[in-house]
Amino acid sequence: MKKFFRFLWGIFEFIVIVYVILMTAILLSKNKYGYTQFGNYTLSTIDLVDERAMQEVKAGDLIIIRNGNDIKKGDIIYYYVVYDESYLIQSDPVLNVETDNYSSIYTIDHDGEMTVASSRVLGKERTIYHKWGSILDILESRLGFLFLVLLPILVIFIYQIYELVMIFKYEKVEDEDEDSPKEKTEDTKTE
Repeated sequence: MKKFFRFLWGIFEFIVIVYVILMTAILLSKNKYGYTQFGNYTLSTIDLVDERAMQEVKAGDLIIIRNGNDIKKGDIIYYYVVYDESYLIQSDPVLNVETDNYSSIYTIDHDGEMTVASSRVLGKERTIYHKWGSILDILESRLGFLFLVLLPILVIFIYQIYELVMIFKYEKVEDEDEDSPKEKTEDTKTE
């Protein structure tokens, strides 16, 4: 039974360590606009302001946008805009695309025509996970990081220290037990 619980604890430790590594990677993978970005994928949680700025999303949703430059006229693109000294993501249809050797300029339909440089465009392909954005918000918050990342790894660390102390304690007791019979047999031989 003890081996079974150790096996379960080992699985739990593995899951927590992988989870902590993933959460730390999410927290450290912020792009210059303040959004979590892994390679060609940008993660964003939808709030009330974003809900009004994007189509087909609601507050609390998680949207994952695949960065890409294969944008054509008529595509709905996701791009960064400045709002109250921070960046938000908006989506609008492309009216026209002007391309040169280095970049592209997209004319979009956002309450009239507006242009967006390709450096601020995320892409057009997206996946929406309803209600998962709230979970990402909690995980990325300070209290979420404290209780859902640091606390589990601290518990595992303290348990590992306990295991190490127990190993040294029982190893010392076993060494003393092994030395005792030898001394007794040598004492009886000399008499």
